Amino acid sequence: MADKTKYGKLILRNAFKKHHQMEGLSASGDEMDADCILTHHVFYKPEYVLKESHYHDDFMQILCFLGTNPKNVRDFGGAVIEFCLGKEEEKHIIDSPAIVTLPKGTPHGPLYFKTLPKPVIFLEIMLTRKYHSNLPPPPQTPAAEKASSKSRKKPSVKAQAKAKK
Repeated sequence: MADKTKYGKLILRNAFKKHHQMEGLSASGDEMDADCILTHHVFYKPEYVLKESHYHDDFMQILCFLGTNPKNVRDFGGAVIEFCLGKEEEKHIIDSPAIVTLPKGTPHGPLYFKTLPKPVIFLEIMLTRKYHSNLPPPPQTPAAEKASSKSRKKPSVKAQAKAKK
């Protein structure tokens, strides 16, 4: 319910949604009237969050991996997270609090919360009003590449002259 004060509309309350294992704080760009999406998740058991790689061609994404010990922000509780980056799916191990910046167009995933002796917080910040993702094109076989390059060949002079008529 909207606040009747001058600035009350700037405070978003009860922005809770269940995405993965538990309810977390989450708000879309429309809810915040901003070109930003924020999601907060708490993971307490292993889970593949992303099973395959994807990318966002028109917005940057920031991922934060945090422990849950309020007396020691460096304590990651023994958690191990596997995260792949780039079209090569270069694997990275996150075993301490970390921030990952994903420029526009950067393929990312799979993302696997592998070992979780204690819960961890996963915070996503997407610099866009609306979420969408793009799947990378499937790898081409040599035969498909050859066919694709043939279809890109420049038309003959005769075909070009015919097309002008």
